[in-house]
Amino acid sequence: MLPILMTGGRVAGRPVRATAIVMVEMPESYPIWWQEIDSPPPAEWVFMFEDLTGDDTAEHWALAAAIFIAQTRRRTAAGPTFAELFTYLLPDTDGLPGPLPRNLDFMQRRRAVAGFRGHAAIEWRRRGMISFDNGVMRSLRVGREFRERSRRRQQARQAARHRETERERVVEPADTNAITEREI
Repeated sequence: MLPILMTGGRVAGRPVRATAIVMVEMPESYPIWWQEIDSPPPAEWVFMFEDLTGDDTAEHWALAAAIFIAQTRRRTAAGPTFAELFTYLLPDTDGLPGPLPRNLDFMQRRRAVAGFRGHAAIEWRRRGMISFDNGVMRSLRVGREFRERSRRRQQARQAARHRETERERVVEPADTNAITEREI
């Protein structure tokens, strides 16, 4: 119970003071992707979610996801499903961070898997690496930040090729003249 003292209000021109007692039931603190499930999430799931979305590692996972999405779209003209994406990213465990508790029913398992994958993808979408439409199958696509990085990388590659071509042009005439002078 928390007493809350309210001051500064007025009723009919008179100052009013009120105290309210608020009781709030605090559920155990489970991750957002593990809501509405009675048992705690497995440690492997919590650690993997932190790895997928943490400040130090999320960028690498998001980039890997975006590359897979770009390759899949190039190959099939459609985005991968979340299951395909996470199976690619976590191949040793078939797209899941670890085994699910046996006491979960079908709907709880489904909610846990979808919530885990969806919230990891939301973090990567916030970083601009991927994008998707909620409730639309195969809507995964690369994000704005990934496209910008890709463009910059292609431009840098083209500039390097151009510089190499220019060096070859400068080197070839000098070598040709040197060979011609020696032969004469």
